Parts: sequence; structure tokens; C-alpha cells
Amino acid sequence: MIERAPTSDRNYQKKITAYLDGALSTEERSEFEAFVSTHPEFKDQIKLKEDEIIRLRSFIPQVTMSPSALETMNHEIRQSIFQLLKRKPKNLWENMKDRYEEWASNR
Repeated sequence: MIERAPTSDRNYQKKITAYLDGALSTEERSEFEAFVSTHPEFKDQIKLKEDEIIRLRSFIPQVTMSPSALETMNHEIRQSIFQLLKRKPKNLWENMKDRYEEWASNR
């Protein structure tokens, strides 16, 4: 038979990664740390998760870009976004006209 952790333990287990990433609010962080201080065995789970994250990060290559390459990439991204936003959205009648013309040309 599989033993299940109490619900509160599972809720805190779900928060380990957010805690390690610093993504918990001040209140959540305080609550999490209070739980850990009253459940010392939980520190081992946090250490295991921390080790797992470190191992995963070691597989991700650390790429450094020169300032000029970074500037070029930023410029290209901004240009792409500008081009996407530059097109004016069609209104209902223009959409209907386009669909009718497409339908008529396929007949």
C-alpha cells in the first residue's frame, strides 16, 4: 500500500521550487519557512530539489553574447514586433468581402 503525505505536506512540497527561485511572496515565504522549521525532515526534500535544479542548470549551456550581437538581436526583435503591429486589423465588412471573393474565386 502506498503511503500518502498529508495534504499540508503536499501543498508545501509544491512550493519548494518557487521557494528556491525566490518566487514566493513575503507572506508565503514566511509561512513556508515556519513550516520547515517545525518539520526538520522537510529540509532533506528541499536539499534534494535544490540539487536537482543545480544538475538541470548544468545541462543548459551558458551563452554569452557580445554587446553588438545583443544590440543586433534586440533591434531585430523590435523590428519584428513593429511589423506585426503595423498591420491594421480589418473590420467585419472587409473580412466578409475577402471571404466572399475567396469563395467566388474557388467556384
